[in-house]
Amino acid sequence: MYEYVSPELYEKYKHQVLEMSLAIQYYDGTKAVRETSSLSDQEIADRLGLDVEDVTEIRCIAELDLLPPDAWMKSARWKWEKVRKAAGQ
Repeated sequence: MYEYVSPELYEKYKHQVLEMSLAIQYYDGTKAVRETSSLSDQEIADRLGLDVEDVTEIRCIAELDLLPPDAWMKSARWKWEKVRKAAGQ
């Protein structure tokens, strides 16, 4: 497995990888459309001519980039409040 994906490779493929992966899902009624979305990392790699390790790395970074910058802090505060309420504080 590669240590990292170059910024150039990431920028070139991040939108395609997200569109093809499970990160962003499109549904037509109750029928999932699988030709262009909900593909595995291996299927995406095969279609784009990339190594599966590169696709996995690009997808993981791009999924994190979808979150707003303060998402981690909001999540931590929400969890802390739930713990405090459960403990009766």
